[in-house]
Amino acid sequence: MTYSQTAPPATGAPGTLKKPGTLLALVVISAISALSGLIGAIYVFAGGRGLAESYATSLVTSNPEVFDLDTVMETMGTDNAQDVVELAKSVDMWDSVVSIAHAELIFKAFLLIIFAAPLLLFTLLALKGATWARVLITVFAILSLFGGLATAFGYGPQLLNITGFIGLPTAIIAVVLCWLPANNRYAKARKPAA
Repeated sequence: MTYSQTAPPATGAPGTLKKPGTLLALVVISAISALSGLIGAIYVFAGGRGLAESYATSLVTSNPEVFDLDTVMETMGTDNAQDVVELAKSVDMWDSVVSIAHAELIFKAFLLIIFAAPLLLFTLLALKGATWARVLITVFAILSLFGGLATAFGYGPQLLNITGFIGLPTAIIAVVLCWLPANNRYAKARKPAA
């Protein structure tokens, strides 16, 4: 005698169906992914120019060739990037360096928010296991990887890097959880009989 490898279809009224744990895990993991992106974006917007100035200082001192300041250091005859920062502040060059750093941070924040906000919305709408919501979670979780990659592996404030590192694996896990068989069976069982 051969036994079926799939679970029997759920029976009963849609209100009596039990949500699978994989659906609840999807909602939690996807929400964590979306919230990490939103927290990173809010941090950048709230930090404003002060955050950009500290970011520019750390960027120049740790990696002066990003702003092509290594030639200035050679000209000055110094190996200390902090000397270049002090010189830049004294000759009004610092405003342009901070503006570039601020623009980069704002770009990263917008990259995070334009994909994280819809991801959070569709996560909340996926509580009933609807296929369309899981499709949209998949799309926005994949798109949110761009923001996660830009913040996790780029130069930036530490909190922004941490939110990127949280957002990357949780987005990937959310995509996997969307399409587990238990979620598909639950969505099919909730559909009204035609």
